[in-house]
Amino acid sequence: MKLITVGMLCCALLFSSGFVSPESKKAGLSAPSNVGERFLDIHSYLFKIATRNDWSLIVSSEVNSSIKEVIGKTVEDALKNYLSNTKFSWRIFENCLYVADKGDLDLYFTSLPELEMTMPKGHATTTFSGYFYRIDLDMLCNMLRSISGVDIRPASGLQHSVMMRATEMSWQRVILAIIYLNHYRMDLTDYSITIFPADS
Repeated sequence: MKLITVGMLCCALLFSSGFVSPESKKAGLSAPSNVGERFLDIHSYLFKIATRNDWSLIVSSEVNSSIKEVIGKTVEDALKNYLSNTKFSWRIFENCLYVADKGDLDLYFTSLPELEMTMPKGHATTTFSGYFYRIDLDMLCNMLRSISGVDIRPASGLQHSVMMRATEMSWQRVILAIIYLNHYRMDLTDYSITIFPADS
């Protein structure tokens, strides 16, 4: 196992492989909703829940909420409260909690097997771990480029920051989730990925 620590934004990069049982993931949603604070915005709550369960976390930049009281006996109850009367939903898939527009989530997971087949191979088995409450897209691309062997970069002028927590995720899955749940598009070659705004 190779371990690299980066001392910014409380992030750690870890390259290895691992497994968390479906029972662990299910227990996370049915666990008590309390995370030690009574009032939190959704980003803070999601990050605390992901950390407690050692989940990866990918959150669309559209997802937002004012500070709310954490209501409900379980994590699932609390998430329903935060996202009630919004277009957003969540899904747990392979130890990652995804939160985004429900339609975007449905399309992403329907398309994921085909999307992953079209990605540049690079160092295909390398996994990525990094814990960022907020990180610039350009910096994230630099990190993914360094471990993947693929030239991953945002188009000139594309400035964006993302919230994410990756625990031994494939680098391909990380970049696909960031792109498709934030309404970007990508141009691919065998050796490169360029990220563009959807309307460019």
